[in-house]
Amino acid sequence: MNTLIHADIFFFVTTIAAVIVSVALTVALVYFTVVLKDVKAITKEVREETILVREDVRDLRNDIRREGFRLERIIKFFKSLTKRVRKPRSK
Repeated sequence: MNTLIHADIFFFVTTIAAVIVSVALTVALVYFTVVLKDVKAITKEVREETILVREDVRDLRNDIRREGFRLERIIKFFKSLTKRVRKPRSK
């Protein structure tokens, strides 16, 4: 009879531990999903900015080919990069 009580206590404690571990894993999975969504949004923004920089460099190369190397074109190019900084989005 004594071993039966010990077995019941063991299974009760094991069940509680399994429930706690399952809840902790579920919470961790939810946070991980949120982090992945943020990473996806950041990656999309970086991709868009990379495309814009690539276009700017292409325009600069075309200008240099057409007009030759001029220092003022390089300075104008870098000034145009600083003007394009976006305002932060409000949440």
